[in-house]
Amino acid sequence: MMSWYQAVSCLFTNEIRLLLGVCLAARLMDFLPERKILLLSGMGGALVSLLQAASLPAAAVTAVEILIITAVSWYHLREKGKGRYSLFLAFFYEIGAGLWDFLAQAVLGILFRSEDFVSPYTPEYLAGIWLVRLGMLGIALFLTGQKKDPAAAMRIASLLVLLGFFGTVTLSQQRILPLNEDQTGTWIILSMVLLFALLLYRVNRQREMEAEIARLKQEQAEITERDYQALQRTYGANAKLYHDLHNHIEAIYQCLVQGDTREALRYCEDLRSPVEEISQAAWTGDKAIDCLISSKIAMAKQEQVKTKVNIEFPRNTNIRSVDLTAILGNLLDNALEAAKAAPEPLRFLNLTIRRINAMLIIKVENGYASPPVQEDGKLRTSKPDKAFHGWGLKSVQTAADRYDGTVGTVYEDGVFCAVVTLSFSPIKKG
Repeated sequence: MMSWYQAVSCLFTNEIRLLLGVCLAARLMDFLPERKILLLSGMGGALVSLLQAASLPAAAVTAVEILIITAVSWYHLREKGKGRYSLFLAFFYEIGAGLWDFLAQAVLGILFRSEDFVSPYTPEYLAGIWLVRLGMLGIALFLTGQKKDPAAAMRIASLLVLLGFFGTVTLSQQRILPLNEDQTGTWIILSMVLLFALLLYRVNRQREMEAEIARLKQEQAEITERDYQALQRTYGANAKLYHDLHNHIEAIYQCLVQGDTREALRYCEDLRSPVEEISQAAWTGDKAIDCLISSKIAMAKQEQVKTKVNIEFPRNTNIRSVDLTAILGNLLDNALEAAKAAPEPLRFLNLTIRRINAMLIIKVENGYASPPVQEDGKLRTSKPDKAFHGWGLKSVQTAADRYDGTVGTVYEDGVFCAVVTLSFSPIKKG
């Protein structure tokens, strides 16, 4: 049986080990653990300590820890289609933590020339575990101070695995402390497995990132093609209208000659819709962008969505037309779709583009029928086929990143607001 100080030490070290395992999985897989889940993880640490106090085999205790971390990770990743990583991360996290526990105890035993550091549950043995836990806490605090970047956690994990591998190989050659050769050989094999697992994980994540970039490009291509078709239809209507203009004038003239003003007014009213649709204001000076805005405004009016446009666009900047099209096309499409489904008082769409020094601010406001769905602080698509939807804001973010930009969204009192900021540089003509 454990003494009281051994039980307390195991409780705290297990709590730290479990919570840091959850936090590492969260950082690598880019999710935010819920407070209730962290509380349950803490209770899991107490359960593991009880199992250790009951002198259960170490493999059984480790299996329980793996199941707890797996369950927490799967809970947050299940709807992202990444739940398969849960067991993988938990299993190899336990291997890594166990490896560094072994290394710390062995190194301390060699430094102090004492076998007590590798004898289970002695004060010296627990000192080695506490040294590793303090190091893990330090790494966690360091990552907390960094920007939310999974790559930082991956770099640190890779470094620790490499150091662990070289450390076990070095320990196998020392003769100061009589270590169990089978145990040392097992850890060498496990550290090699950990290296290969880490390599596999990095390759798989890189493949997923490339697939996501390809999907974003596909989404942008579809948006461009859709807007091109809309503009083509508009220009076709324009050509048709002007081609038939003399016929329309003659029809109106005959109505007026015959004194049928009501029919003439009706005829003029029928002509107003295509004229309004093809009329294009010089919003930005870029023909492609102006056509895009005009077509979206025309679509909004057809859906009885009130619109307001206020644009102050800087001339001759390094902002590419294709990027601005991706940003405005996605924002206006999302806003129009939401406004159409909103109740009558909220059926509106406002577009504002302003220049502030070397910053371009794009703001799109629209009415919304219900609060948007969020997950881990990010908006989720409300469409049922999530695999093929929800890429709009990602496409906007990709375009904004080229100009050190930001994308922010706010929902309040039935009004959804998306704001994009872009840094630009003026381009001198000639």
